[in-house]
Amino acid sequence: CTSFESPTFLPPENMFGCVEFLDHPTMAYVRLKTAVELESVLEVPVPVRFLFILLGPSTSNMDYHEIGRSISTLMSDK
Repeated sequence: CTSFESPTFLPPENMFGCVEFLDHPTMAYVRLKTAVELESVLEVPVPVRFLFILLGPSTSNMDYHEIGRSISTLMSDK
């Protein structure tokens, strides 16, 4: 089990939003082989090794922002 206090623990970066080319919501949880800094996504340079991606059509009854916020809360170390 990985300790949240471990310097090797890297919390996931969560990305979610609406796209019109999808008919159904699609999600993926990605583990990168090595951590990278996503400069165009994050405000501060933090190495990211895990990505949670949720995309779906705007016509869906799902609230992507709330789902993304919930995943962020579940995966946080505080």
